[in-house]
Amino acid sequence: MKRAIAASLGLAVSVLCFGTATAGDWQWGCLGATGDEQILFSRYTLVIAPAKPALGKLEDLFRIFDLSEKFPDAEAYNAEQTNDGLQKTMTYTSQSNPKNKVTLTETSSKEISHRHHLVCGRDEDTTIERKVYRVERPNATPISVTLQCREYLLTTRGGRPCISD
Repeated sequence: MKRAIAASLGLAVSVLCFGTATAGDWQWGCLGATGDEQILFSRYTLVIAPAKPALGKLEDLFRIFDLSEKFPDAEAYNAEQTNDGLQKTMTYTSQSNPKNKVTLTETSSKEISHRHHLVCGRDEDTTIERKVYRVERPNATPISVTLQCREYLLTTRGGRPCISD
């Protein structure tokens, strides 16, 4: 009985002291303006807002789980697929009317930068790209928009020792 109490107490202390750890982290998102609007999307949501004021910097925004909470006045859409990364074609469904969809089709892409290093035995990769998407919206003429995109990947250690660059 004393061992069970001691083990439970030890587990509770370790969780409180060290917090939780994630196995890995994979996030992506793009931001850009077209005419009088700006488009921002992350792994989970897409928002379309007036061009002014600016939504912010992509490096600060692409990890936000629900962009519609941060930008409540913007048109908000949910990603149909959240585990596929930056694909050639991505579809988002309107939060207010599920019949309305926005489809992004990549027409060109250029890598601007890529950074890789080890963080305590985990691979960390950050890629910045400039992508041109054809954007199709309900009741609107399809447009092309140039977006700056960011993809971030932090892998698990996979049994590797804790070493860093």
